[in-house]
Amino acid sequence: MLRRIAITFAAIAAAGLVAAAPAAANDGWEGGKAGGGYAAVEGSRANAEYLNLGGPYGITYAKQNKAHFAAERGYYYTQYLHGR
Repeated sequence: MLRRIAITFAAIAAAGLVAAAPAAANDGWEGGKAGGGYAAVEGSRANAEYLNLGGPYGITYAKQNKAHFAAERGYYYTQYLHGR
């Protein structure tokens, strides 16, 4: 007899918790997510050519070609959720 009463009370308590959980979880719930990131890229290209014929007073030819680029990007995002 005592066992049946204990099982009945346990079932009633479990049913009450299951019924109250969605209402308690949704009341004033606030949340969200945030994230961020950073990216950088850098590149370079160089070309050189040098020619000297005949010593210090001879024919001198020089050529140079350079290129360089750099880029940076940073971002931050946030999403705020408020459920009622």
